[in-house]
Amino acid sequence: MNLKYSFLFLLLIAISSCSKAGNEEETDFTVLEKQKVLWESKQISSYSFVQTISCYCITDYTSPKAVVVLDDQIISVNQVPYDSEIHQSILTVNDRFKYIRGGLNQNPASYTVLFDENYGFPNQFYFDYDLQIADEEIGYTFTGFVSQTTE
Repeated sequence: MNLKYSFLFLLLIAISSCSKAGNEEETDFTVLEKQKVLWESKQISSYSFVQTISCYCITDYTSPKAVVVLDDQIISVNQVPYDSEIHQSILTVNDRFKYIRGGLNQNPASYTVLFDENYGFPNQFYFDYDLQIADEEIGYTFTGFVSQTTE
């Protein structure tokens, strides 16, 4: 009987002493960086999409916006020339990565980030920074992505 327990004890020690050397733990930041590398590998600088914001805000702010980006610059929103004062909530793909990194750095109480499987860009994210505060949470959804660059 003692031999059986000794064997189990040694087996338990052997298993628990195994290390994960070489296996880097995947964090939200490493996932974000991997997705950014995938996006950058596509070398797409011109594209269009529809952006919708989800928040306790006025309808003009939250309604879907058709966005056109040319050479990494927003050129139009709902077929109107881009104006940074009016369209300050519009995010290019590169802006999305920055926004999410900033959001994660604030240690939100709750959040979700989803990525496009083919291109790697963030296509949906939501941040609630404080569960005790009503109406400060915000979410972005991006649909209808069309690349203007041939791969």
